[in-house]
Amino acid sequence: MKLTTKKLAAAIGLSCAIAAPIALAEDGRHLEIMGGGGYSVWDTDRNLDDAGFYGAGLGFALNRTWTVEGWWTQTEDLDFDDGSSFGGDAEEYRLDMLYHLTEGGGWRPYIVAGVGDNSFDFDSGADDIDETRLNLGIGVKRMIGKHVNIRGDIRAFNSLDEEMTDMAAQLAVSFLIGDVSGPTPPDSDGDGVPDDSDACPNTPPGAPVDSTGCALDSDGDGVPDYKDQCPGTAAGLKVDDVGCPLQLEEAVQMEIDIEFANDSAVVRSEYDDDIKKVADFMKQYESVKVEVQGHTDSSGAASYNQNLSERRAAAVAAELQNYGIPLDRIHSQGYGETMPIADNSTKEGRAQNRRVIAEIDAHVEK
Repeated sequence: MKLTTKKLAAAIGLSCAIAAPIALAEDGRHLEIMGGGGYSVWDTDRNLDDAGFYGAGLGFALNRTWTVEGWWTQTEDLDFDDGSSFGGDAEEYRLDMLYHLTEGGGWRPYIVAGVGDNSFDFDSGADDIDETRLNLGIGVKRMIGKHVNIRGDIRAFNSLDEEMTDMAAQLAVSFLIGDVSGPTPPDSDGDGVPDDSDACPNTPPGAPVDSTGCALDSDGDGVPDYKDQCPGTAAGLKVDDVGCPLQLEEAVQMEIDIEFANDSAVVRSEYDDDIKKVADFMKQYESVKVEVQGHTDSSGAASYNQNLSERRAAAVAAELQNYGIPLDRIHSQGYGETMPIADNSTKEGRAQNRRVIAEIDAHVEK
């Protein structure tokens, strides 16, 4: 059994080397060249001081879950626990099988079990001891870069010959050759974005998507590119289900009352939001036009009031331009004092008559 175990360990290493060119082409298969060390806690019946060891190994990942390994370890200058020295060494050849609890990612816990041949070589002339030990333990791996991982495990070693149980902790570094990528994450809709990162599952096949898996909408109209029949629509434009501009189907009267100080055509900032509302509505319909109507109270000459109302209408039209409405969609018209909405004989009534109204009702798109 002891000779067979050593030969088996060597055979594993040779097999890995011979099989590598073919086997490494398979999904998840790779070689691991390992080196490390650890610390053994001997069974008290051995009467040995606990000691460190070092070793090297060669592993072959059968897939992303199972790995078979061959290890050689060496412990030097063993002493008896009473302080006396016998200058002995311990050497072990073992075969291990690792079962990984996760297929990829960061930390990869695993369960390990194996069988090995452990030899005590006594320089004092005493008979050497060879024994077969079974081991069982748990550990964890962590990738460092693309081809290197670090690992650590704790194991119990049971001697079948001596009926003793030793403990050991081991740290190792592995260099990986072959397919070291993790498992391909599921992508149910085939858009190239894994399900666990896909904010828009079930996108149609072939639809261009962004990094979150949502269909691209290049013009920002709310209709994804794959079904947008009118790409490149202007920002803010209302569109139908296929991304084409909606047409205004019925007349809309949208009035904003802007009052002015006496004998003034200056638009006060308190009306900015009202003007913006008109501009925003017009941006939703690409051909809609607006008539900006200027009005005055009856104070002063009618001809002067007519000119003042035109200046007021033009001032509001200029404000609409500042919000991105082109001049060819704005018509300004002064009506002077001819269309009062309140009694010009009162101060309050005159204030209401000094106004500008925006009407969107004469240019309906069919």
